Amino acid sequence: MKRMIRVLAVLIAVVVSVPVARAQTLIGAQAQKSPPAEAFLAYEKALLAGGLDGARPYMTPAKFDELEGMRKSFGEDGFRQFLDRMRGGAQGAARRKQIEKVELQGERAMLEARDGPNVLTVQFLARTSEGWKVDIRR
Repeated sequence: MKRMIRVLAVLIAVVVSVPVARAQTLIGAQAQKSPPAEAFLAYEKALLAGGLDGARPYMTPAKFDELEGMRKSFGEDGFRQFLDRMRGGAQGAARRKQIEKVELQGERAMLEARDGPNVLTVQFLARTSEGWKVDIRR
């Protein structure tokens, strides 16, 4: 019985000492200057300048596969039109100002950027050994 109590005490100590991943919501300037926001902005800039290959360092393999599938589905012309629409939107400091919120949950983040009064871009990110990268929803 004493051994069982000791094992139970050790288990409780381990559970109590494990850090709990808690959610954190960043808004306004705090969200706009966050590491996930920096990764998102770098990804968009690289995507517009260099296409999928240029943006590859800023996204997870799953996100790359998703966009590659989109390019195959739309065709090269359709994908080029998609990028042209992105180029027509805000970039640089103006794009940063559109970032309204970043929700952090452990190694995952969800970023919201307001493209227009009724248009909201939601982007998912993952923290990797190389830093934050754009990812797919999980």
